[in-house]
Amino acid sequence: MKILHLIDFFDARYERDQIKLIEYLEKKGYHNTVIASDVSSDWKKVGKKEFATWEKRFKETEILHEPTFRIPNPFSKGFLPIYLPSQKILHDFDIIHAYTFGTYSSILGAILKRTKKSGLVIRSDLSPTSYHKTTKKSLYRVMVMYPFYVADAVYVYSKIEKQFLNSLNISHNKIFVIPPGIDFGKFSKIQILPRRNHLTIGYLGRFCFVKGVHRLIPVLSKLLQEENKVKIVFTGIIENVEYAIEVLKTLGKFKKFQYIGSLSTSPINFFSICDVILIPSLTETGAITVLEAMASGKVVIASNINPINTYIQHEYDGFLFNSELEAYAYIKKLLQNPDLIREIGKNARKKAEHYDWQFIITKYEEMYRKVLSGL
Repeated sequence: MKILHLIDFFDARYERDQIKLIEYLEKKGYHNTVIASDVSSDWKKVGKKEFATWEKRFKETEILHEPTFRIPNPFSKGFLPIYLPSQKILHDFDIIHAYTFGTYSSILGAILKRTKKSGLVIRSDLSPTSYHKTTKKSLYRVMVMYPFYVADAVYVYSKIEKQFLNSLNISHNKIFVIPPGIDFGKFSKIQILPRRNHLTIGYLGRFCFVKGVHRLIPVLSKLLQEENKVKIVFTGIIENVEYAIEVLKTLGKFKKFQYIGSLSTSPINFFSICDVILIPSLTETGAITVLEAMASGKVVIASNINPINTYIQHEYDGFLFNSELEAYAYIKKLLQNPDLIREIGKNARKKAEHYDWQFIITKYEEMYRKVLSGL
């Protein structure tokens, strides 16, 4: 099967779903061609040699980073990367796989669908915020939803996301629920730490409002004032400089707080030093970090939002909080009952195994086959 992947940013430093999906498809013998912009996910111009270093895991996949310019994003704040399609786009493919709601790649995929015989698959990644915006603005809805109407199949991470698309008149018959995949074998090698006389709490994620870390600053400051046994470590890309400065300035006053820079490309090293991982997001679509932390045997304390609350069974394999004070109370509970850390970590690891890529990849294969057979 020949698959053309259209992706605005193909940044192989980060092992996220499109990177791992293509890696596993290659291992299973599929012929993949990737066409993407020539900038990184943080908008830095990248040369061919640097891209090749990031992409050395791919042996058979053809990856083309095309000349790119940017335009103001008509769908949201920021910009859209507009890459000039390679002549390869004219070749015959069985499947065109375009990535994500409101992107140039999804629009390009829809245009190709009108001119080629290939089946079109689109990843949704539709957040509640984007959904509500789509329901209220008719012009916006027409622009962003067109690729979904012409696609042969759309896949989502959760049942709620499927309900969103149903309400936007996307046929339920062509919507596939495929949860995020993780490399369970890699993350499960991380040691579940023995009982210790201190607690290391970590946050790994982007520094921007939607990731919600600002919500926990008051209670984390309170913990650092009260508890000598607590250490807090943050890592992640600074997406919003002003936001990051405000967050880090407050916690930076404490000796037992540390920001160790952007190590998000290497989550295994980070998870190895932590007992607890905080996920205070305001909204999520896939929440892969939750599953990776669970596979690592860590106690995840996360916002009680979809799809996180479909991964975590509260107080059995993690904690779900509705308020900052609840998050504070769960950390206190772990300090008072340190044996819970290992118990919950073991339960979390068992749950996360169900999301291993070797299982998830079969769901993509089934979707491709159904598209080629006309659903």
